[in-house]
Amino acid sequence: MAAGAIIAKVAAAVLSDKKGREIVLILITAILMPIILIVLLLTALLTGATNANVSFVDCCFKNAAIPAEFTDEQCEAIEYMRAQIDIIDKIIADKENADDYDTNMVKAVFYCLQFGAQPSEDDDDFDMEQFCVCFEDIPYPEIEQAYENISDNFPELEVTPNVKTGVENIYKYLTEGVRR
Repeated sequence: MAAGAIIAKVAAAVLSDKKGREIVLILITAILMPIILIVLLLTALLTGATNANVSFVDCCFKNAAIPAEFTDEQCEAIEYMRAQIDIIDKIIADKENADDYDTNMVKAVFYCLQFGAQPSEDDDDFDMEQFCVCFEDIPYPEIEQAYENISDNFPELEVTPNVKTGVENIYKYLTEGVRR
């Protein structure tokens, strides 16, 4: 208890003096400043990443102009995704029962499954028609059925929780304009 009483007396003496209060505030600021700077830096980085992702989505789905700061790889990925989205649109539009498809859901799932994938020679072997059929007559609230259909027909495609979260975000963006 003696140590506590001594600390209390020292604290009272330091805080009762204007110079003492200034020193305490400087010490607190010095301790908290690195934490505040890290939080600000992370916020800035995450905001920049979000804007880049939204720009990428706009380029792929809305044919927005590709920003000059995008790398050659990003530009190629956008062109690849635009071509694949056009194929999905054409396949579904050519179906007699085109109204049985939620095209935005099909495109959102494809985008999230293929995001960042490099185009390959195997792309010609991918059965985009069968991929689209996985979504036939499935409304968005029942998307889990589409995921099961994909797993059954395309075992090489893994629908992870991250993919599902991405699909939800992209779908909301496409249907409601909601950006996350």
